[in-house]
Amino acid sequence: MMLSISLMSTTASAQTTSKKHPLIVPSTPARFGDRSLESAIRTDDRYGHDGLFQGPRGWVYWNYLENPKGIQNPNLWPDMRSTYFIGRFAMPAESSLTLRGTFPYARFFQFALYKWEHNTFVAFCESLHGPDIEPDSGATNPFRVGAKRLAEKRNFTIHVLAQDPPRVAAHRAENTLYVGSEGKDIQGVLRIYLPDQDQDGTGWGPPDSSFGGQGFPTYEGKLADGTKLSARQVVKQWAKPFVGETKQPMTADQWVQLVNAKDNDPKLTSQTAPARNPPQWERFTTIHYGVIGAFKTPQARAKMRFLGPVEGGGEGPYLVTYLSRRFGPLYVMQGKMPTFPDTYAGKDGRGAATMPEAQTQYWSLVSCESVPSGQVVDGLTDFQIPLDKDRNYTIVVSRPEDRPKNATPENGVAWIKWSPRGEGLDDARNRADFWMMILRIMGNNPNWKQRPDNITEPGTGTAVMGPYFPKGYYTTKEEFEEKRAKKR
Repeated sequence: MMLSISLMSTTASAQTTSKKHPLIVPSTPARFGDRSLESAIRTDDRYGHDGLFQGPRGWVYWNYLENPKGIQNPNLWPDMRSTYFIGRFAMPAESSLTLRGTFPYARFFQFALYKWEHNTFVAFCESLHGPDIEPDSGATNPFRVGAKRLAEKRNFTIHVLAQDPPRVAAHRAENTLYVGSEGKDIQGVLRIYLPDQDQDGTGWGPPDSSFGGQGFPTYEGKLADGTKLSARQVVKQWAKPFVGETKQPMTADQWVQLVNAKDNDPKLTSQTAPARNPPQWERFTTIHYGVIGAFKTPQARAKMRFLGPVEGGGEGPYLVTYLSRRFGPLYVMQGKMPTFPDTYAGKDGRGAATMPEAQTQYWSLVSCESVPSGQVVDGLTDFQIPLDKDRNYTIVVSRPEDRPKNATPENGVAWIKWSPRGEGLDDARNRADFWMMILRIMGNNPNWKQRPDNITEPGTGTAVMGPYFPKGYYTTKEEFEEKRAKKR
């Protein structure tokens, strides 16, 4: 999830953040696998200066660059190790857009399209994940199981047609997405998650030299009558401008109204809502069900639609939980880690040589502020989390001053920081004890029966995912240290 959307129509005006974002670059990466300042700067220098696809967008650019652009603000709970490029355009009927690029050296890659509907961009099942893309003749798709991940010939070609998709899936053209013939505004998103250790933020070039990467897609267009359009002509005739930052789903006023709404579940309080004790994880689908619904009674929420098109450009599945420090200064999260391709660094530091089979392509956890902020505070990716012999994990979430001394990788425990700003509201209404977490489990193997994609009914997470569905509890620093010491 990364882009913002607009679902609540009230008289309150949307927030804007034109002020310079504070520079919060750590002196050294906090964990093995975190991006460096140099990598962020070089990635920003090399890519995203295109008239159609702009960026790079992501947590590291918004938080590391001294003067990030508004378009670089990933203001709806992004992954911390992702890079996005976003294009907005409208294609006339029967026209086509052809993109030619290079598969990045990374864990996850996707090109997805979204339509502008109901004042937001909504997914409409037109996307290509890395493994689904046929490589050019003589090239390798490094995202396929068994493929040579470090192969040098790794080109691909993708087509976007302004036609309705074939009714029979088997009749779809190879590497082709369909946007319909209505001429609606479209948003295209290039997603790259976790580039290899020896790559910049895109996986298209080195992170620490002046050499620029060459994998960013080139493109050309064609009109219905066969007239060819250069990249410059595509931008001039089809591209839609970006104006500042994207709009948040809710303003601070709307969020506070929701927190204090009279029809909220009476079991909640305005000090802790929508957090519950014991804390609960669930599949996150739409803003209406996943955010607004979290405040309501079970009876009222049951009347809301659970599944629906992903709004705002997100990529899931996601799981979410809402928490409050008023229930305890520590939250302990536990579960079983699915198998994943550990691609970040191989024996020579270049990344794994071969793509292995796995249950999921990517697993990550982020701690977040509330919807009006949309900012992420800290995050972990699968390979950064210590596991026991049965692939079980323990993750402690707290403020730095509450971190147990044995919440370290050496003790088999991962640690993630609780937001120091709580909700992240920039006024006196901010609740510093608020907190939420989002878990991504993406690109799942269809043979993995316990994958989160199979959660199609509310409250069935444990039944569907078994030990892979996370659980957690509140505790204190002292209690955790004592309990963990006894186990060891």
